[in-house]
Amino acid sequence: MPRDLDNFDLKILECWQERGDIGPVEMSELVHLSASQCSRRMQQLRIGGYVSRISAVLDREKLDIGVTAYIMVTLRSHEADWLAKFNRRIDALAEVLECQSLTGEADIILKVATRDLATFNRLLVNEILAAPEVATARSSIVLEDLKSTTALPTRYARDRYSRA
Repeated sequence: MPRDLDNFDLKILECWQERGDIGPVEMSELVHLSASQCSRRMQQLRIGGYVSRISAVLDREKLDIGVTAYIMVTLRSHEADWLAKFNRRIDALAEVLECQSLTGEADIILKVATRDLATFNRLLVNEILAAPEVATARSSIVLEDLKSTTALPTRYARDRYSRA
């Protein structure tokens, strides 16, 4: 069972979300603990599963990623083998950044990134719509990123652990 987090742990997690490459010395300056205490806590947070991974956020423009879109997919069947085939198909597509199962009208939402509209169209037609598991797909192209973050709100954990 995970240990209770204190305010220092939560501050470390908040800082880590903003700067995944931060080390214990820099972290100590931000959270006002010694570097050794930060190092120990950072290790405990990793071991406790609070940090699932640390990754870099790449610049889309410099990598010629010009189109981001969402695709709402309705599946032909919800049988386990159909879902497994669809999941394997999606896992193999590097353009698919996220895939979530939904309630409501669509079964699946995909977030995809491609070079341009032509490559998006090829992905949609040749990979998504051509999949035998897919009944329908509707897409929406992102015109502008108004907010984009991977940072989770830690205030819910703060509320939980302050009540304990």
